[in-house]
Amino acid sequence: MSVRIDLREARATTEPGPFARVAIAGFGLIGGSIALAIKRKWPSSLVIAIDQKPVLEAAMRLHAADVGGDTLVMAGDAELVVLAAPVLQNIALLEQLPDYLPPTALVTDVSSTKRLIVAAADRHQSITFIGGHPMSGAATGGFGSARPDMFEGRPWILTPGARHGDALAKLETFVTGVGAVPHIMTPDLHDRLVGAVSHLPQITASVLMHVVGKLAGDAGLELAGPGLMDTTRLAASPPEIWRDIAASNEDVLRDALDALIRTLSDLRASLGDGEKLESVFTSASRWREALVRARGEQ
Repeated sequence: MSVRIDLREARATTEPGPFARVAIAGFGLIGGSIALAIKRKWPSSLVIAIDQKPVLEAAMRLHAADVGGDTLVMAGDAELVVLAAPVLQNIALLEQLPDYLPPTALVTDVSSTKRLIVAAADRHQSITFIGGHPMSGAATGGFGSARPDMFEGRPWILTPGARHGDALAKLETFVTGVGAVPHIMTPDLHDRLVGAVSHLPQITASVLMHVVGKLAGDAGLELAGPGLMDTTRLAASPPEIWRDIAASNEDVLRDALDALIRTLSDLRASLGDGEKLESVFTSASRWREALVRARGEQ
């Protein structure tokens, strides 16, 4: 707990943030981390938490939020509203926002898919909405895992429309202020790329852990080395979030899973001669090196 407070104090600035009042609907891992990052960078900014009472109490204890409640009424005076629930819940919240927000407010989200929520926002021209997705997280969810440094150096994808020039500039300033690096792309490109680099690895890790557990059982898992721990870290992720992601990126995930299944089937068919195995392992090693370079970890 003390680490969060120290980090916040170390990075605090007396300059006002781009948004004086920020409402965050959903105070889990990402929403809570955004709040902690705001308070670390701009302590004078008012953070409004929208969630259930136990979560609000935890947020208040850590000074991650200044005020809170369990309805969107709390967002009425916000300059920025961040929808930080799972994507289908965010869409439902978005549909309600016109009843509460002034036309000057900006709305964004942190959903892992973008096409459905951007299309929903386009039906409400009274709302200024820019889709967002911070490419950061943890294997476990909830406010208890939130950190103020969650977004340091990580991409934060934004999917603005043609009319969002001034609002986009403010949102980019906000994203940069909490430590992230803004990337601009279309909702379609976002869902295709993130389906490959995030959604497919999550499903694969969870399926792998499921199969290994069934095959080995508790006794067999006692023999496992660090390799299994490393490759299945994502298997601890909460399923309720991934149900929404799979449902809202179904076409992309079907194609990605088809490619994975084809490769596994080809490998299984040639286990005796090892030719396919060598080809896959060689390709995997090359792409792993490319991943390490892309993340600047060499």
